[in-house]
Amino acid sequence: MEKYTKDFLIKEIAARAYFTVSDVKIIWKTFEEIVEEVVAEHDELLIGGLFKVYTKEVAPAEFYHLTEKKKVKRDKTYRLVISPSTTLKRIAKYGNTQKSDPPESEG
Repeated sequence: MEKYTKDFLIKEIAARAYFTVSDVKIIWKTFEEIVEEVVAEHDELLIGGLFKVYTKEVAPAEFYHLTEKKKVKRDKTYRLVISPSTTLKRIAKYGNTQKSDPPESEG
């Protein structure tokens, strides 16, 4: 299994789209800023065919703090959720990138 980095993606996008690496870096930086703004506002970002990013509110709760040996109240917090699209799920499961139905099991 390979691990791909942001630099790989920037270079690959530049090569495939016939852009300069500098142009793609500007676009990537702007994309990152937009995603950060959406997350900071606790809004939802839908990137069709790829993923959905949103923050989920975690209600305030009381828990027992082991090192302090007492009950502690936790304020409302947020959890970041990144959910893959059905297309990505299908690709991961069946290993193809075509929009066809999944293969039928023989049985």
